[in-house]
Amino acid sequence: MKSRKNILLLIIVFSLLLYSFRDSSIFYFGPSYDDGSLVPGRNQIIIEHDGLNRTFWVETPSSYSPDQNYPVLFYFHFLGSTGGTTTMENLVNGENIIGVYPDGINNTWNAGLINSDQGGSFADDYGFTLKILDWMRDNTRINENKLYAFGMSAGAIFLYEQIASRPNDFAAFALIMGNYFDCESSSYDFQRCVEGRPLIDYDRGVSILHMHGFMDRSVPYYGGPVGGYADEKLHFHSVDFAVDLWIDHNQCTAKPHIDEFLIPGVVISTYGDCNDSSEVKLYVLLNAGHGQFGDHLPQSTDYGSEISIVWDFFEKHSKNKLLSVSYTHLTLPTSDLV
Repeated sequence: MKSRKNILLLIIVFSLLLYSFRDSSIFYFGPSYDDGSLVPGRNQIIIEHDGLNRTFWVETPSSYSPDQNYPVLFYFHFLGSTGGTTTMENLVNGENIIGVYPDGINNTWNAGLINSDQGGSFADDYGFTLKILDWMRDNTRINENKLYAFGMSAGAIFLYEQIASRPNDFAAFALIMGNYFDCESSSYDFQRCVEGRPLIDYDRGVSILHMHGFMDRSVPYYGGPVGGYADEKLHFHSVDFAVDLWIDHNQCTAKPHIDEFLIPGVVISTYGDCNDSSEVKLYVLLNAGHGQFGDHLPQSTDYGSEISIVWDFFEKHSKNKLLSVSYTHLTLPTSDLV
């Protein structure tokens, strides 16, 4: 009798583990292949790149048809997460799009950091991203005018440093809680700085949405060392630096439009009349720290607070769509973030 109880207990525990990790690559029993046979729902794809087996996840709508063209949304996860634990099922089905969620090596991304005593990833994630795009083109129909990418924290830093800065096919980017590294102030070396590569290495206008907590200490709003610690070796530029960089690149000329009342505690700045109908938009959550957006954005949204804002932005921007938009520049009170 005791042995039966033990066996039953083991079955229950194992079942709970399977349920807890049902969306991860650890206990994944859904489609897993590299032959291009996508099915409705989540698909795990494994390809070889740069001597490594790399995994990404493709989430298709329940009505998926290989004969239809789909907008494609790439999501690059934050430090410690994976593409396998990511899902945007409601957005994918509600907007009839395809979601692509790559897995970073060591649960992070290679944003161009060459030497570090803090670990991380030195994989070729830039080449991996291009290879995923090639795979998608070979194995399904995608709308080339509606390719989008957004990332959170480490994923946003990677997008700024390695994807948005280089020639790419994306129509727009959304960067949440990320920024550019400050090469001159940091003690580490960065690929972009060593190569002498400019921050933006092409002429095409690209729409940018940046979202940041004003009280963020991990990636400080006004720039500086991670966490505000004086002896920290890794430094970031300020949010204003990144936004101004893209205003200048996109040659936005319209007078900025600032909205301080649409969402309480959030200042929204919009810059328009930019090259190639692009736009630059900045959300600053005045009372939010790093990863604390949930309590500072409206919850009555269709797909979740950040994702709904990101998708509303992306919907307005495609590579062949002419827009007439206004732009806003944000001015905040100076503050010492330590």
